[in-house]
Amino acid sequence: MDAMTGATWAVSQYGAQGPDNLGKVWIAQPLPIGDDRLVFSGHVANPGDGVTVSIRHGGDIVATCLANPGFIVDVPARKGVFHVEIPVRQEQGRDVVCRWEVVDQERQDMALVGMVQRGVPVPGAAATGAQALMGRMGQLFLIGDTNDSVGQFTRSGSLNEASLQGWSELFGKMPEWQDQFGLEKIMLMVAPAKEEVLRDYYPLRRALNTVFDDFMKRFGDRPVLMPKWELWNRRHLAYSPTDTHWTDYGAAVAGQTLLKRWDLPAESLPDEFAVKQKIGDLGSKLTPPASNFELIFREKLLDRLVFDNEIVNHGNIRIYRNSAAPIAGKLLIFGDSFGTNLTEALSYGFQEVAYAYQPAGLDPDLVERIKPTHLLLQITQRFVHGAPATGQSIFESGRKKLAAMSEQEREQAVARLRAVPAEFQPLVTPLFD
Repeated sequence: MDAMTGATWAVSQYGAQGPDNLGKVWIAQPLPIGDDRLVFSGHVANPGDGVTVSIRHGGDIVATCLANPGFIVDVPARKGVFHVEIPVRQEQGRDVVCRWEVVDQERQDMALVGMVQRGVPVPGAAATGAQALMGRMGQLFLIGDTNDSVGQFTRSGSLNEASLQGWSELFGKMPEWQDQFGLEKIMLMVAPAKEEVLRDYYPLRRALNTVFDDFMKRFGDRPVLMPKWELWNRRHLAYSPTDTHWTDYGAAVAGQTLLKRWDLPAESLPDEFAVKQKIGDLGSKLTPPASNFELIFREKLLDRLVFDNEIVNHGNIRIYRNSAAPIAGKLLIFGDSFGTNLTEALSYGFQEVAYAYQPAGLDPDLVERIKPTHLLLQITQRFVHGAPATGQSIFESGRKKLAAMSEQEREQAVARLRAVPAEFQPLVTPLFD
């Protein structure tokens, strides 16, 4: 039942259930015949009167045969991942299937088109733009995004001059900001890309010296936190199969790593979670949509949300308060979409956490208005190739969002914002300047 490797393929058995009464099952290396066929073969120690063997590629069953005790069957040659499936018993009238994954080790050459029958664009979706890339064992990854996630992961490269200058200036200003704003701690956190943590599920090979590797070589000794290994040790719970982002559990792991770096009580963050079925941002791109079960926060964190300007993405500002949290300080996070549930996770530790959707882009005006004791600049790995938005006004981003609304939407938004409590008016009035 152990994985075995050959010159071309790796064969591994997956699933909690073993072969049960079938005894020892042996799956051979696929044998190429000509240019267009592969021969699968194997042996089942205790097949009874014979047991059905199915060969699957993506969503297609490409061949079936009977093992009694041996089997041999040829299939169309395809790059990528095959599965050998054998029913081992029945429970409540349904087959319990044991599955062997047969993986082409030259995965960078695998055929992606048609690999999974369900992985087709949603009807009416644009032909271009971000889509879902199917990896091993049903893991979905981002492809076709404006940051070229696939290219960043698979090609060697280095930071361009503008990015290098931007990051150098950011790290150079950190001591100045700490003194200027009276901060106890300041840190940059890079949220690892899903393919970085689940790289053996990714259908393409990682380059040896990526742009992000260049970033870490240059700035890894600065106040930068990349919680890759902490997440790696819990990766199947930390990242959702159908989503780009870390789960609430993954956000808590990242938050604990930050608190430990800052010598703050990491045990204040949650270690018990609820389970919920969700359709991730990548799963929604398939037809029908793909969902998964993942760990979510048990508490209703909306009870802690005391302010939200409700601007979508860039320009959004939220404040969470939790009087029961052990850290009396105030944390301000300038982050991206990974920062949303990271903020919620850290609200278990800090009595007040403010979140501004501006990836690693410190806005001095907002810092002066919030007056934090701790400041975190958060950005996702795939954004690091660009220059940080240092000094950019988050209120200007909000004004642009308001200007882009229809007249009715804008009137409703302005009325709602003007009605917020007096203590939050300093976060609202700049939107109308």
